[in-house]
Amino acid sequence: MSLIIILVILMVLLIIGAPVMFAVGVAGFSYFIIAPNMWGSVGIYAHKFFTGMDSFVFLCIPLFTLAGDLMGQSGMMNHLVKFSQLLVGRIRGGLAYVNVLVSMLFGGISGSAMADVSALGPVIIEMMKKDGYKTEFAAAITATSAIQGPIIPPSIPMVIFASVTNVSVGALFLGGAIPGVLIGIGQMLMIALMARRRQFPRHYQQVSVQEATKVTASAFWALLMPVIILGGILGGIFTATEAAAVAVGYAFFIATFVYKNMTFNGFMASLTRSVKTTASVYLIIAFSYVLGWIFAVERVPQMISQFVQAYDLSPYMVLFLINLFILFNGMWISDSVQLILFAPIFTPLVVAMGIHPIHFGVVMVINVMIGLITPPYGFAFYLAATISNTKLKAVVKESLPFLIISIIVLFIVTYIPIISLYLPKLMGLIK
Repeated sequence: MSLIIILVILMVLLIIGAPVMFAVGVAGFSYFIIAPNMWGSVGIYAHKFFTGMDSFVFLCIPLFTLAGDLMGQSGMMNHLVKFSQLLVGRIRGGLAYVNVLVSMLFGGISGSAMADVSALGPVIIEMMKKDGYKTEFAAAITATSAIQGPIIPPSIPMVIFASVTNVSVGALFLGGAIPGVLIGIGQMLMIALMARRRQFPRHYQQVSVQEATKVTASAFWALLMPVIILGGILGGIFTATEAAAVAVGYAFFIATFVYKNMTFNGFMASLTRSVKTTASVYLIIAFSYVLGWIFAVERVPQMISQFVQAYDLSPYMVLFLINLFILFNGMWISDSVQLILFAPIFTPLVVAMGIHPIHFGVVMVINVMIGLITPPYGFAFYLAATISNTKLKAVVKESLPFLIISIIVLFIVTYIPIISLYLPKLMGLIK
């Protein structure tokens, strides 16, 4: 009964629009008031709050956030846009393809969907508007393509999943590469279907070999960053946390000495934004860890395991139900909260059924990322609508085809494990 009450408190607070960290924190604290004989142990709340954040791996979060912001501050996004235009800009609907491709490339730098929307949105949405696209469509494709960012390595959500389940960060990073690209390809296929029917613009601008070489060279330094990060981790040169620190140093060097547009004020602005973002994420992690401890005390994992055994559910059915559960929760609960609450509960269950934890981790990260474009929570929608100064309802309506494509890819990855396991196996990170 205590567990049911705190879940009701959590859902009510989220539905009425309370901040996620406030809703999770209040729900967790209410347990010590409601549950019998728990008030005397309220000190556990503070202890679990602190230990939830006290992880070396979590240092990746501020460092990857800062690295992505520094690269965005350097004007690197403009170089990636030009490079993407060089590749796909002449196809009908070229800028729509560019939007998806830039998100795919920037995903290998920031590891954050919100960073993608914030950095790419002001540039690409304005370009698409001037080219004749509807504002709400430009905002929708910007929001939906951004979910590739935390799936293609590096990935902050994968760092969180690895931390709460004790699996390899490097293997998770590699596991997300192909699924992330598949989402991008699926979204491009949807653009291709729309392009002729909606008469998207098409440009036949000729580009000389010299100009193409210049554009590629300017984007090269940005594209090299994920190679350094992954190469260092897979080569055993540094850990994921150290890789994040290397990424910050590399981003600062490129912004200062290659693109030559990093100022002291710009650097301080990046630091400030990164601190604010990290503080928010860390508070959500800490409060969620308390709630996760409550789930463990109330024997939620054992109850779920007994349910599965009682109904003799197959691994495929369990994965299907978990996907539906997380997709539904994605309409109300943020990605970090879902990972911290449910990854420790579901991972042992599916591993006991023969499902590889790396495969499940990739599936779960894809699922919670879809939550960013699932109304009414859909925080990526809110951000894109704000940047484009258009109505949220119109953005959501335009995004529905891309949301459906993302869900289709989710289930393809769910039921074809080799998609997420091929690269980790190829590199010898898993058996």
